[in-house]
Amino acid sequence: MSRLRSGLAAAATALAAACVLLVPGTAQAAPFPVTTNPDEAIAAHYLGPATESPAGSNRFGCRDREGRDPIVLLHATAMNQSANWAYLAPTLANAGYCVFSTTYGQASWSGTTGGLGNKERSARQVGPFIDNVLAATGATKVDLIGHSQGGAIAQLVTQLPGRAAQVDTIVALSASHQGFSRVGSITDRLPARAPGQSYWGPRHPSIDYVNFATRYDKISTPYQVTLMTPGPNVVNTLVQDVCPASKIGHVGMAYSPTVAALVRNALDPDHSVPVVCGSDYPF
Repeated sequence: MSRLRSGLAAAATALAAACVLLVPGTAQAAPFPVTTNPDEAIAAHYLGPATESPAGSNRFGCRDREGRDPIVLLHATAMNQSANWAYLAPTLANAGYCVFSTTYGQASWSGTTGGLGNKERSARQVGPFIDNVLAATGATKVDLIGHSQGGAIAQLVTQLPGRAAQVDTIVALSASHQGFSRVGSITDRLPARAPGQSYWGPRHPSIDYVNFATRYDKISTPYQVTLMTPGPNVVNTLVQDVCPASKIGHVGMAYSPTVAALVRNALDPDHSVPVVCGSDYPF
């Protein structure tokens, strides 16, 4: 069952108070290697196999000692799982989460790169992967974390018959919920949106929606398109409201200690961690 809704107000109130400066040299050794630099992650993994898992991910024998939902990570456009999640996957795994990821949406011409195919087809690829995660972990629901297009795919998955019941929380990192971005308009919908709802279909009252955005987003623009209409099961957070000096960009959202802490506090407010404010990738 979700712990999010009961802790949303407290977590939101505590964000600014929990914010601290990132102090070099305080991190302790972790079992899974973490890459905070997107350039390094992309150079090392972008041309690798689409089936390559980021560190800490796809341990199908994993059991979360805290009883939390397993997490499924959904990458951005023109990415793959290992390049996109070289930071967040091991960071969450080192925190004890059971983390899973997949490369979806490969086109016939895209090689190891995903997020380039038909969006409906991509959603239908992710569905069976969720089935595998639930079967392996014994959980009844997953939490989905989507970066950019990955947030839209998460929304589309929940519009498929029976899939909304498998999802507890959707965390979106700079996802274009309103369907527009500087690099084009995302128009595939499953089904057509209801009046006043997201372009990806109706919101589900059983799902918690957590959206993180940056004022300096140069891909999903204006950044307001990455937010949803507030509601009892919707929380929108602008990174600059937590760390006013942050210049984090669209790509940097998946590699940020600030965002990672916010994600952890959204998914598990009973075990909140300090939110660090430091130097983030500006693109």
